[in-house]
Amino acid sequence: MRPPEERAALLAQAGIAVRRRHLPRIAGRRVLLIDDVLTSGATAEACARALNAAGASWIGVLAAARASNPYSA
Repeated sequence: MRPPEERAALLAQAGIAVRRRHLPRIAGRRVLLIDDVLTSGATAEACARALNAAGASWIGVLAAARASNPYSA
């Protein structure tokens, strides 16, 4: 597992974004992101930022499990 800072930097470089053709389906809508395992939360945060930029009115995250973080104190 990569440190959270490194994972966040890699996701920022990946340029997660909502495709233009899907913008009308997102704008003003409530969106729930569903993940099997939440590790650092960097992927969920990057997706939430993209959805927010696309105009989502509310964004939530639901995960079935949370992985322990070896980098936390």
